[in-house]
Amino acid sequence: MRALCISETCSSELGFSRNWSRRNAGYCPNPGISVGVVRTGSRFDLGDKVRYRCSSNLVLTGSSERECQDDGVWSGTEPICRQPYSYDFPEDVAPALGTSLSHLLGATNPTQKKKDHENGTGTNTYEALNSVYIMMNNQMQRLGMNTVAWQEIRHAVILLTDGKSNMGGSPKLAVDNIKELLNIKQKRNDYLDIYAIGVGNLDVDWRELNELGSKKDGERHAFILKDAEALSQVFEHMLDVSQLTDTICGVGNMSANASAQERTPWHVTIKPKSQETCRGALISDQWVLTAAHCFRQAENHTLWRVSVGDPNAQWGKDFQIEKAVISSGFDVFAKKNQGIPEFYGDDIALVKLAKKVKMSTHARPICLPCTVGANLALRRPPGSTCQNHEHDLLNQQSIPAHFVALNGSKLNINLKTGTEWTSCINAVSQDKTTFPNLTDVREVVTDQFLCSGTGKDDNPCKGESGGAVFLERRFRFFQVGLVSWGLYNPCGRDDKKSRKRAPTGRVPPPRDFHINLFRLQPWLRQHLEGVLNFLPL
Repeated sequence: MRALCISETCSSELGFSRNWSRRNAGYCPNPGISVGVVRTGSRFDLGDKVRYRCSSNLVLTGSSERECQDDGVWSGTEPICRQPYSYDFPEDVAPALGTSLSHLLGATNPTQKKKDHENGTGTNTYEALNSVYIMMNNQMQRLGMNTVAWQEIRHAVILLTDGKSNMGGSPKLAVDNIKELLNIKQKRNDYLDIYAIGVGNLDVDWRELNELGSKKDGERHAFILKDAEALSQVFEHMLDVSQLTDTICGVGNMSANASAQERTPWHVTIKPKSQETCRGALISDQWVLTAAHCFRQAENHTLWRVSVGDPNAQWGKDFQIEKAVISSGFDVFAKKNQGIPEFYGDDIALVKLAKKVKMSTHARPICLPCTVGANLALRRPPGSTCQNHEHDLLNQQSIPAHFVALNGSKLNINLKTGTEWTSCINAVSQDKTTFPNLTDVREVVTDQFLCSGTGKDDNPCKGESGGAVFLERRFRFFQVGLVSWGLYNPCGRDDKKSRKRAPTGRVPPPRDFHINLFRLQPWLRQHLEGVLNFLPL
């Protein structure tokens, strides 16, 4: 038996089945009942609990009790009943382990330590896990308990065992000590993954494995493999770093000493020959997503350049444009005869770079919703849809989000949906200078747009158009929109260092509008076929 402890910032890539269908009376969705499972509890409101057991002689894997939490998600892991002497397939185990290790392997240099038997007698799982606890405690002492450097570390422990502790006492006590040290609770649940893997013994104790493994919504952490060869296959697949760079999206370096570009490595600058710059986002190693209005006055793109992050160049590396794909539906003067001087519907474009970008800590794609890459990052099951992603990412009426400023810093906004969206867009009707005869604000702000700019929101400047509007989920970043237009420019000419707040009581109040990528899915799918793999709508 051995425990492998890996401590470093990392992320997760794969989830398992969950039922998203909601009942009108429930705060949480119906958690469902797997084959062979008996459930007690039929109320799905906040704080309600459901309990599970297995019928016959089957063994429960997952959580025996789950609680409806305030985020509308059930605690723990979906329970499964299985035969006591059944095995898992390596191809199923590898992606599950990759949830915690793929980001680490693709973006950092992990430290790995192994704890083996001191001798060949007995199974002392407690001692192995306690050694991991001691290593973690030493690391905390070096970094300081209250420092960001310590608190932002994510930890993954892989325990290889026969699942039969016969020495050293209950290993659960060591697990509890680790959780207490790392302050693991609901809002910090992603900072620890404990995988318990039994190998090569028909007498592996499923109950102990299940007790030691982490319990996370939509994930499995306890497995049994047939033999050492199967275990080898798991790690060969999982540690294939060559497969990581093109499939890992939305990874930003959040450490204290990271540069602005390392924090948002998808961010690029589009530099025309003789007009304001625009911004964009890498969505693959050769394609950039940006705004259509960046190209409205320029037909010849041969002299344009796209600056992409490069660790060897202070201001990035310039790439030529092979082609620009501009939405045919974009026409800024489409509604001029209706008294609307400028209209930004379908304000979306794609740029193909002349050469592929070499992936690095300074240049990585952001996750585009409704794609397989984003689905892995959200840890959703393979059968998920675009609608599931919209539910996950835009599930509140005011959603914290970000965009990147001219100076590269990450600024904060709140995207409005539902009734708050309606309230947000009404500011346009107060702009009598730009829209003196406007009778229906939705002629200007269609459902293609997300709205921000209320409260203490930052406002994008001219020159930041086309940049990603993005959210953070599960330590990964997802682009849900792109900066399009607004009622207020907080920056003066060439102002890259500061931006002024709008004057108090300004009429119309500041508002900013961003193309909602969920509303332009057909266009994205049409032009990115073969570049990204999309989920069903």
